[in-house]
Amino acid sequence: MFAARLHERVRTLDSRVCLGIDPRPGLHAHAEGAAAEAVADYFELLLEATHDLVACCKPQSAFFEAMGSDGFHALERVMAKARSLGVPVLLDAKRGDIDTTAAAYAEAYLGDGRLAADALTVNGYLGMDSLEPFVRAVQGRGRGVFVLLKTSNPGSSDIQDLELAGGGRLYQHLGGLLRARATSLPTDARGYTGLGVVVGATHAAHLAELRRALPSSVMLVPGYGAQGGSAADVAAAFDAAGFGAVISASRSLTYSLGRSDLVADTAAADAARAATRAMRDAINAALAAR
Repeated sequence: MFAARLHERVRTLDSRVCLGIDPRPGLHAHAEGAAAEAVADYFELLLEATHDLVACCKPQSAFFEAMGSDGFHALERVMAKARSLGVPVLLDAKRGDIDTTAAAYAEAYLGDGRLAADALTVNGYLGMDSLEPFVRAVQGRGRGVFVLLKTSNPGSSDIQDLELAGGGRLYQHLGGLLRARATSLPTDARGYTGLGVVVGATHAAHLAELRRALPSSVMLVPGYGAQGGSAADVAAAFDAAGFGAVISASRSLTYSLGRSDLVADTAAADAARAATRAMRDAINAALAAR
């Protein structure tokens, strides 16, 4: 199952870093019409440079989709490269719809096709029935699903923090539904299921709250680095043994050179490796200091 594979990798590598892959074609040197190819070359190289320092990788599908059909091919290449290196792929596509459409999304991204991933981000605010096709993939195929719960964007409070007539807030209500649904799912040796949640690093207080409220859900924590989240902020996402979460960063790891003429070269690989190692060490130090 996904949680077991992820936690074994965390234990083996002593890394809780999720390498975010958010390509910006405008920052890459490329011939006319070859932006997607340049992006794929670049991120294949960065995966080679960092694969032994990361728990998983997280391609953001929207950045690839923006490049059209060539972008989908680039995404396939990057995902295939990650698989060849043994890096679990957590595809950040935030899919969600009525049950029949959700079933098609689940087949596309958690099935056996070229875009199939080890785990997928989904939007649960359409209701629990919209999540069931994805949960079936968790049960039957050993995949993972990460449900948007308390996101890192400033406007998340507009809806997710709404107070309910019966008490509590909307994100807390959804969290309760997810906890109840997880009770019937298989767990790994550490008590975690394949039904995870997304909680932003920019909401440090919520990380501690939701770690207690959802003891069997692995947390995907975006917002580290460029969005302002720190190692001290994200430490609350982990259980007492230092498991149960992965921390995602993209720009601070993959575009740290600050150039607009990037190519797949030694400088890019070395910069990504150094930034990833620094993030890994900072998170581990914050955990040790708790």
